[in-house]
Amino acid sequence: MLIELKDVTPIRKQAEVEIPAEAIDGAFESVTGEFARSAKIPGFRPGKTPLSLVRQRFGKEIREEVLDRLLPQFFAEALAGKNLEPVGNPGLKNVAEIEQGKPVRFVAEFEVKPTFELGEYRGIEVTETSTEVTEADVDQIVERYRDHSSTFVPVEGRGAEEGDYLVVDITSSGEGVETRTSEGYTLQLGEQAPLPELNEALKGKSPGDEAFFEKVYGEDAPNEQVRNKTVRYDLKVRELKARQRPELDDELAKTTGIADDLAQMREKIREDLERHKKDEAVQNRRLEVGEALVARHELEVPQAMLMDEMNRSMKNYARYLASQGIDLEKEELDWEKIGRELEPDAIKRVKRGLILESIAKKEGIVVSDVEVDAEIRTAIRGSDQEFAEVRHRLKHDGGYEALRDSMAQEKALEFILGEVKPVPAPAAKS
Repeated sequence: MLIELKDVTPIRKQAEVEIPAEAIDGAFESVTGEFARSAKIPGFRPGKTPLSLVRQRFGKEIREEVLDRLLPQFFAEALAGKNLEPVGNPGLKNVAEIEQGKPVRFVAEFEVKPTFELGEYRGIEVTETSTEVTEADVDQIVERYRDHSSTFVPVEGRGAEEGDYLVVDITSSGEGVETRTSEGYTLQLGEQAPLPELNEALKGKSPGDEAFFEKVYGEDAPNEQVRNKTVRYDLKVRELKARQRPELDDELAKTTGIADDLAQMREKIREDLERHKKDEAVQNRRLEVGEALVARHELEVPQAMLMDEMNRSMKNYARYLASQGIDLEKEELDWEKIGRELEPDAIKRVKRGLILESIAKKEGIVVSDVEVDAEIRTAIRGSDQEFAEVRHRLKHDGGYEALRDSMAQEKALEFILGEVKPVPAPAAKS
């Protein structure tokens, strides 16, 4: 029973709730009976232990279980019909000592989804992106395949020229600088190098040749060990090779495994590029619509929803780092800084979800159990998980309704995308 409801902020509320004595007594009786049936007390067969002894032996555990069952039930009942959507777990305080025959009061402070006025969401302007694939686009991909299929042959009879590949040993030294040697460093002459002086020093060199250069570092050097110091770099060329690219013919197509001849290879590349450009255009359109929705609406984000989104963002980022071969246990990562960098986009995603949810309600967009079940079946396809088990777990922990909400938001986004107004992309500045 709701005693009092207060507004702490527009999205934070405080409710004082009373659990009536009869509900307390009924829960005590039920829970005590369950303990009696499972209790193992010397001298008594299971299920035959006197209830008075069960209460004496397990009094604390029984009281905790009674509260665990009744608090969420009466919290939900107290808010029924109040047009509030709590998010996260409520913070409970002032919970009175529970006793049989007496009502119990408690205070719950909780966050709710914000209420806000929907702005215009039809006719959002989005950039019209060309999905045309030109011959130059296809040529560029073909040339990449030629590069990937290249071989490297030793160069004889001349020194290094632009475009050649060199393998060198580099030793750095200087006053107040620790001497270090990097063996087998590979670079392409003419390409951007960590030290531009490398290119100049290695021009015309052959295997066995040596060279050196000095570099004076200033106060702004990224490596603090060389700031305001002069470092000498000694170079020794070990190998000199040139890239030998394959001919542009049917053999190239067979080598790549894409097709049996060059014409088929080009056609498949064209089809892949068209799919990619169309997918990219759709993704860009979705992003533009999301940005426009957030820009058109003012709403406060509940901390509980932001924390959930931040947890997902951090896990996704950790998976990305692991996929790049980074050992998360050994690498010293500033997760606090990473969190600060991820937070602005996380706030936008929460806002976008709340706006889409509101649009779905206004437009009468619903997601049936059949659709949710189909989504679960798709998600677990190919795994060893049983549909009934997964569905039951999602129903129990709230994941089923969360999935329904997510699908409704997606439907709302598709509805808005069907109402957008494409506009030409801005002309490129000359």
